[in-house]
Amino acid sequence: MTPDTHSGVPSTVSFDFQAPEHIQFGRGTATETGAYASTYGERALLVTDPQLVELGVIDPVVESLADAGLDVELFDGVEPDPTLSVIRDGVAAAREAEADVLVGVGGGSSMDVAKGAAVILANPDLEAEPFGRGHVPEPGIPTVLLPTTAGSGAEVSPAVVVIDDRDGHEKKGIIDPNAFGTVAVVDPSLSDALPPEITRATGIDVFAHAVGSVISTTSNPVADALCTRAMELVEGSLRAATFHGADAPTARNAMALAAMTAMLGRVNGGKAAIHAVAYGVQSIYDVPHGEAIAAVLPAVLEYNLPAAVPTYATLGTRLYGAEGDARSRAETFLEGVRRLRSDVGLDARLREFGATEDDLDELAAMAITSKRHLEANPRSVSADDARAILESVL
Repeated sequence: MTPDTHSGVPSTVSFDFQAPEHIQFGRGTATETGAYASTYGERALLVTDPQLVELGVIDPVVESLADAGLDVELFDGVEPDPTLSVIRDGVAAAREAEADVLVGVGGGSSMDVAKGAAVILANPDLEAEPFGRGHVPEPGIPTVLLPTTAGSGAEVSPAVVVIDDRDGHEKKGIIDPNAFGTVAVVDPSLSDALPPEITRATGIDVFAHAVGSVISTTSNPVADALCTRAMELVEGSLRAATFHGADAPTARNAMALAAMTAMLGRVNGGKAAIHAVAYGVQSIYDVPHGEAIAAVLPAVLEYNLPAAVPTYATLGTRLYGAEGDARSRAETFLEGVRRLRSDVGLDARLREFGATEDDLDELAAMAITSKRHLEANPRSVSADDARAILESVL
């Protein structure tokens, strides 16, 4: 987190801020999808998953597109943790439909498939080998993205994360400003029907995105402001959103806003070791992403305490009204994070996922391969460090 300076901004502060071309936020704004999409052409491919089709979640989007005069084709082949093959299937569907615009509706998986397909359609030379960082010469074809979970923030992220299924099962990314979606339409009502287990897991992921950014060594004042506000929203609303669902629209609104602002901050600020340490847990035991994050979050924050006391102290005061010296306010923040996790039922230990002590070396080795999540962590993380963190939550 950047220094707390009441007299001004240090002369060393310099940063670049990037975002999609347009962001529309508000309950009911899914009905405006057609107005946005129609500015890019006459034919749209809607990218989503079969469950959302079955539940009727996409219906207001389809109706809006049709009302705007677009020809709409459906690609509902998205699956959780999608593979490169799914993106290629989406590319083929878009070509067959002669789509001018892609509309991604769903969680991070659907939006990432839409963004990945858009990049390849605009840059066919990348079709054989799409993965990399800062390597996309032209912006993807226009995309309109609508999240149905308050978690991934993929609607405002320039990253596409999928599994490379050509010769293994490794997660890889397309990370480039040209991979941003064109328009993000964030309608909290699309998440009203989310069950508690998804609401709480995606919500904790939002918190992890935000706190990871503010403690990173690459944070900046704008990213810090966005992410601190996101943490306040999660702390104040995740419990109600989890346990009261559609009966708590203000909590759903807050969580949707938190997911978006946390990712905007993370994209423009930085990352920390939380997701790296959780990587193996999610992969080996087939644990939902947010549950893996929740399992390791307090331990990673505790590990970073020696390098983050001032930041944690500021957060302790902002989120929990902590008073006293910096160390005690930092401890209040850590205790608040543990309490939030427990209150929504996400205090499982790794053994409950099937982990054993014999697995720790492999989990630690997987953690340190996630270099993009480690390079800006406030403390360096070795394989031994990762193992110790994981052992503390076994």
